[in-house]
Amino acid sequence: MACLSVSQLNELARVSLQSGFASEIWVQGEIQGLKFHAKSGHLYFDLVEKGPTVLDGYVAKISCAFFRGPYTKWRSTLASLGVTRFELNSGIEVRLKARIDLFVKEGRYQLIVTEIYPSFTLGAIAKKREQTIQSLRAMGLFDRNKVIPFPELPLNIGLITSEGSAAFSDFMRIIKDSPYCFSITLFDAHMQGDNTVPEVIRGIEALQRHPAVDSIVIIRGGGAKTDLFSFDDMALCRAVALCPKPVVTGIGHEIDVSVADLVAHTYRVTPTDVARHYVALADEVWAFLDGVSRDLRYRSGELLDRGGERLRMASAGLGHMAKRWMVSSLSGLSRTAFRLHAAVSGVLARRERELGQSAVSLRSHAEAAINRQGRVLSEVPPRMARDIGLILSAREERVRQIGQAVRESTQAFLDRQSERLGFLDALVTLLDPAETLKRGFSITVDAGGKVIRDAREVSEGDYVVTKLSKGKLGSIVRTKEPE
Repeated sequence: MACLSVSQLNELARVSLQSGFASEIWVQGEIQGLKFHAKSGHLYFDLVEKGPTVLDGYVAKISCAFFRGPYTKWRSTLASLGVTRFELNSGIEVRLKARIDLFVKEGRYQLIVTEIYPSFTLGAIAKKREQTIQSLRAMGLFDRNKVIPFPELPLNIGLITSEGSAAFSDFMRIIKDSPYCFSITLFDAHMQGDNTVPEVIRGIEALQRHPAVDSIVIIRGGGAKTDLFSFDDMALCRAVALCPKPVVTGIGHEIDVSVADLVAHTYRVTPTDVARHYVALADEVWAFLDGVSRDLRYRSGELLDRGGERLRMASAGLGHMAKRWMVSSLSGLSRTAFRLHAAVSGVLARRERELGQSAVSLRSHAEAAINRQGRVLSEVPPRMARDIGLILSAREERVRQIGQAVRESTQAFLDRQSERLGFLDALVTLLDPAETLKRGFSITVDAGGKVIRDAREVSEGDYVVTKLSKGKLGSIVRTKEPE
């Protein structure tokens, strides 16, 4: 029974595939997952056939390889024909010439590309672009973002671009060189390749929720026609149209107008022009404020001049009226003062007569009262002396009694304290260590002079000193018996 190796089987399959097709065939599909191998110069991608709607995904897929030699030759042919704005990118539809092959080592069926027809791709891009525009018009989204009011002073900008790109540098240079305090919130996104559409959409969604952002800017530098294909994408353009904040775009060069440009609130041809647009808006506001300020100063001066003239006229009239009023008031005051003086003089005369009569009556009453009080006071001294003597005698006896009691209690207290001191003296004498030693007791200390109270405080072989009533004994511990 014949048996093939895996490589033999794959080789037979490769030969069968090549024999079943012409040497080269034309195949149509959409590029996905384009990768450029920098070291070898080869291009690899998948060619897919899409379903009838966007949600259907792809119907079929085949791997493709565009090797460096054929790719370089194809680029040279395009240049000789004047086609300079055509680059391969994921998402574009192409019609390519290739031969069928099977990679024996991996057993992978693939196409080896030798040429790509650019006119078909550009036509497909234009057709898809027109379909996107018609769909947006049918949904009522084409002019939706344009009617959103633009900020009068758009200083808070949400920027969607690739950080560090030439577009980002050009935009920021114009903004930083301006005299205005722009605030830029950057969303870093890929502006070319498979990630462009989802990342730009995420940027729009994030910046439209940002409370500090007043308007959103999408910028990208120029490139080939196919490089800007992502900005004709239906999902991206729909996100621009539905954004609740005004969107300003600057994508590509002057001849490049994407669908995203058309549905945006405002579009400019380059990132630099977008920055200049914002600076110009700020200039307009500044010019308006400057004009209003000058007009306000002029009108204020006029009003002040007219007001000053009215004040001078009013002041002159007021001075004349004040003089007339003062003359009239002084005349009235003189008459009032005369009447007041006459009235006060009469009242004072009457009061003086009444006071004279009251003084005579008061003098007679005072003399009578003094005489009565003199008779009463003449009787007071003998009686007062008698009462004071009795009170002093009683107080003297009480003081004598208190002195006697104090002397007796003090003597008793001193006697008790003397007895207590004698007792304490005897007790101190009894507790004196010298007296204790005289009774036959001793005190043992270690070599450092510390009193030893417990046998566990020393070890066998330690030197100890025993103090007696007379003299000391030095000893070496041989044995110990702790309790």
